Amino acid sequence: MVQKNYELKYDITQSPLYKLRSKKKLIALLNLQSVSDLNSILRAENPYRKFQILSKGKLRSVEVPSRLLQPLHNRLFRLLKKVNLPDYLHSGTKGRSYVSNAKAHCDKKEAYTLDIKKFYPSVTKARVGTFFRETMKCEPDIAAILAKITTCDEHVPTGSSLSQLLAYFCCKEMFDTLYDLSREAGITFTCYVDDLTFSGDKLSRKWIYEKVKPIINRSGMRSHKDKHFKAGQVKEITGVIIDGRDAKVCNRMHKSIHTLTLRIAETEEPLLLDSLYDQLIGKLCAAGQIEERFKKQRILATQTRRKVLGPKFGTNRNKTVSSKKTNPKIRCHATGPIIDHQDTSLPWD
Repeated sequence: MVQKNYELKYDITQSPLYKLRSKKKLIALLNLQSVSDLNSILRAENPYRKFQILSKGKLRSVEVPSRLLQPLHNRLFRLLKKVNLPDYLHSGTKGRSYVSNAKAHCDKKEAYTLDIKKFYPSVTKARVGTFFRETMKCEPDIAAILAKITTCDEHVPTGSSLSQLLAYFCCKEMFDTLYDLSREAGITFTCYVDDLTFSGDKLSRKWIYEKVKPIINRSGMRSHKDKHFKAGQVKEITGVIIDGRDAKVCNRMHKSIHTLTLRIAETEEPLLLDSLYDQLIGKLCAAGQIEERFKKQRILATQTRRKVLGPKFGTNRNKTVSSKKTNPKIRCHATGPIIDHQDTSLPWD
């Protein structure tokens, strides 16, 4: 029996979306049953669930596709992720992340980072329609339908699995131009969603302002949060510390892990303790992508959680947990000694 290769990549012209010309084919491609199913989705009064979250001290709007719309977004994401993507892109593609984005700039003397301002709101419904119509060569009515079901309030939604890749493809010409410009100058360029990073042996602010920013501006975008890291400086790139050839966990992540460790040490209520362990293990998992030592801490935290709460606690919230198990010993965030939960003098580096 021949196994299917689910990681197979192809040129954009080989995508099932390319030169899509009929509603019938679109419906089949989106795994819908009929035209009426599509029309029901298009006429839905509340196709997105909207709310705000507090992130880095600011309220940010989140738009999540509805139960009817989410499968369509997931399907389109699976189709787009099979298209060949450039090496400079580290978002929306398997095997790459904010960590790989940062590590691409290890051992570079200078680096310059900047963000595209309000990136998702800048990727408008008109841009999405242009992508499907001109790049994908879809019929105008098909492009209009795809633009309608993939945007919210006239832009790509902030809470969809599809948005990272769709926003990239809508702005691909700008990103490709920045890559070509950087390559000609001997500069390394990477992109992670809206975070752009340039690095090399010599990198001037003048080059950024005279060459890079005009390309961004001509594309209808604006950039901000510029940071220039000069030779000898420790660099922070997409939340990862780059120190010469080494990638390290940033202080914010260290502090977050430390705070969670303290809260676990002070907590006895099982449900809250379970939630705190969830957060701690998630943080340690993220940190382990950057530094190997945190992988051991994640394993230790997972083992300790099982001893404290039992292996099935996460799937059975009604399970009674003995109070005798809520005062264990765990190891501190890195390589510290074994300490008691009640000891408030936790070591921290």
